[in-house]
Amino acid sequence: MRIYFRKPIDVIISIAWTVILLVLIAFDVKGAIRVIFGLPFVIFIPGYILVLLLFPTKDEIDIIERVALSFGLSIAIVPLVGLILNYTPWGIRLASIATSLSLLVFVLASIATIRWYKIEPEKRFCISFEMELPRDKVDRVLTISLLFAIAISIFLLIYIIATPHEGEKFTEFYILGPGGKAEGYPTNISTNETAKVIIGIANHEGKPINYTVETWLIKYDACLQFDGINDFVKANVSAPPKTIEAWVKPSKDDTVYGKTYEAENYKETGDTYNDSGKIVIRAIKGRDKAGYLCNNIKVPKGFNGPFSVTVYSKVSNNVSNQTLWRAEIYEEKKLKWKYEMKANEYREANTYQWKESPTWFFDGSKSYKIRLYWYGNLDFYVDKISILARRGGIGKSWPNETLMAFNGLKNGLQIGYLTKMENGSQSYTWFNSSIPKDGEFHYVAITFDNQIKKCYVDGELKDSIKVEGEMCKNESKFIIGNAYRFFFGYIKDVRIYNRALSQQEVKQNYIGNVTMNGLVAWWKFNEGYGSIAYDSIGNHNGTIYGCNWNYGDITHMWFLDKIEVRLNSTKVNIEKEWKPQWEYNYSFQIDRRGLFKLAFLLFKGRTQNFEKWHEYMDVERIENAYRECHLWIKVR
Repeated sequence: MRIYFRKPIDVIISIAWTVILLVLIAFDVKGAIRVIFGLPFVIFIPGYILVLLLFPTKDEIDIIERVALSFGLSIAIVPLVGLILNYTPWGIRLASIATSLSLLVFVLASIATIRWYKIEPEKRFCISFEMELPRDKVDRVLTISLLFAIAISIFLLIYIIATPHEGEKFTEFYILGPGGKAEGYPTNISTNETAKVIIGIANHEGKPINYTVETWLIKYDACLQFDGINDFVKANVSAPPKTIEAWVKPSKDDTVYGKTYEAENYKETGDTYNDSGKIVIRAIKGRDKAGYLCNNIKVPKGFNGPFSVTVYSKVSNNVSNQTLWRAEIYEEKKLKWKYEMKANEYREANTYQWKESPTWFFDGSKSYKIRLYWYGNLDFYVDKISILARRGGIGKSWPNETLMAFNGLKNGLQIGYLTKMENGSQSYTWFNSSIPKDGEFHYVAITFDNQIKKCYVDGELKDSIKVEGEMCKNESKFIIGNAYRFFFGYIKDVRIYNRALSQQEVKQNYIGNVTMNGLVAWWKFNEGYGSIAYDSIGNHNGTIYGCNWNYGDITHMWFLDKIEVRLNSTKVNIEKEWKPQWEYNYSFQIDRRGLFKLAFLLFKGRTQNFEKWHEYMDVERIENAYRECHLWIKVR
C-alpha cells in the first residue's frame, strides 16, 4: 500500500497545527492538549518549514537529514526569537513568543510554498508512505506488534508530558522596592523619613495556610578595623583630656614585614672590635669618601607598609657640624627618599644613642633598594640591619599634645601615654602592662592627675607613674589609631574626659555604667557605614581615613509590626505573565541613626503578641522563622 500526496500537505499540516495552538493559547486552554500541540511546534515545525524553503526538491537531502535538520534549526531559531523579544516592549512572555514564532512559520511557509510550485512536479519533495505487510503470517504478526508498540510508546510519552509528578511544596516570600520591582530599595534614608517596601507571599504548599509576618529592626555590634598601615580617625578636640578610654582588640599578628640583613663592606669602614659584647664598626674615612654600611638591600614588590631606619652610633669629639650618615631609598635608579643625620644633632659626643628617622611608606607597586652609608668619624653598632614594619598606636599624633598609644609586642600591645607639658617638656611613658592578644576586646583607660599617670586594663589598675608639670592645651585635632605607630586591630567606644576618673569610676565604666560627669566626647564607632565617626554626646565628629567597618553579634532587636493572612494554595504558573498572590505595601520610619537590618520573618500559624518598638533580645527567633527576608538600611 502506497500513499502519495501531490500537494504540500506537510505545509498545510504545519499551518493548521500552528493555528490550533494559537487558539488554545488565546482561550487559555491548559493541560495535555496544549502540551501535545506546543512541544512539536517549538522543537520541530519552525526548522522543518525552513528546511523545506532551503531544500524544496526531493533529491537534495534524504528524509533522515531533513528530519535531523528540522530539529536542529528549531532549537536554534526559538532561542534567537526569545533573545530578540527580550529587547522589545513585549518581553519574553507566552503570548509574545507564540505570536512571533507563528508569524515566522507563516512567512517561511508562504515563501517555501511559492518555491515548491515553481519546481517541476517530478522533482518536488512530497510526503509519501509505502507500507506493505509481509505475506508470511509470523512476519505480519511481528510487524503489527511493532507498530502497536510504537503507538503505545507515543501515547505513554504524551501522558508523561501531560501529567507531570507533583513538585516540591514551598512558600514564596519576597521583598520588592516601592515600584513593585527588585530595585529602588530604600537603603539610605534619614531619621524619621517615611520609606516603603512591598512584601509578598505565594502559597504553593498544596493546602490553605495561615501565615504571620513579623517585622523586626535589628542592630549589630560594630567597630572600626585598623590595618596598621595608614588607617586612623581624626576628630576636632582642643581641650587636654585627663582620661582616655577605649575598647581595644589587637591583632594577633602585628608584624607587616620583617627581614634582617648582614652588614656589608666592613673593609671600607675600617676596624671592627668588641664593645661590651657588641660588634662595633669604626668609621675612619673622611667626609668625601663615604663607606657603605649596607648597600642595595632589596625590598620586594608587593610590600605595602612603613620603613624607618634606626642607627645606634657614637660621634667622635673632633667632628664638626657635618653630615655623618645617610639613609637612601631608590626606585630603580631614581632616589625617592633620604634622611641625613648631622653631628650637631647628637646630644653628647662619645655616647651611643639610637636615632630613628622619619618614616617612608612603600606602596607595593614596585621594588626598592635601600642604602645606608657614612661620611664622618663614627662608631656604629651595625653588625646587622633589620627592616621591620610593625603596627600599633591610638590617640594624638606626636608631638601635638596627648595620646594613648599601643606599641606592638610579641605577647600583647604595650600601653603608653604621651603628654606635652606647659613647661615645654614632653613625657612619653610606657607602662609596665600589656593588652592580651586573645581575640577579645579589652577595656583600657589612662588617667592624668596631679602629675600622676595611671593605666587601667579591664577595670584594674596596672601601673602608676609620676611626671613633672601639667599638660598644656591641645593645638590640633585628636587622632585615633595613629601615633607612635599605626594601630593594627579593632577599636570601639573611645571616650575622653576633662578630668581624671577615680578607680571606682573606671570600674563602673568597665561594667557599662558610664559616668557622664566631665565627658567631652564619646565615639562609639557603631554606625556601621560611612566615613564619619559621630560623637554621641556632642559635636566632635571624626573623619574616618581608610578604616573598614567590622560587624559582630546582635545588640538590639525592636519589634515593629505583625501582619496575619490566610492564603489558599496555588500552582506555579510559568506559561503566562507572573501575577502575585498576596502583596502588602509596608511603610516604616526609623528614629535612630546607624546601620540596621529590617527583617521580615514569616511564620506558619499565629504568633505571640509583642509591644511595638519595644526591645526584645531573641536571636533564636530569626533562626526559628519559616522564611526570612531582610534589607540593610543606612539611617543618616
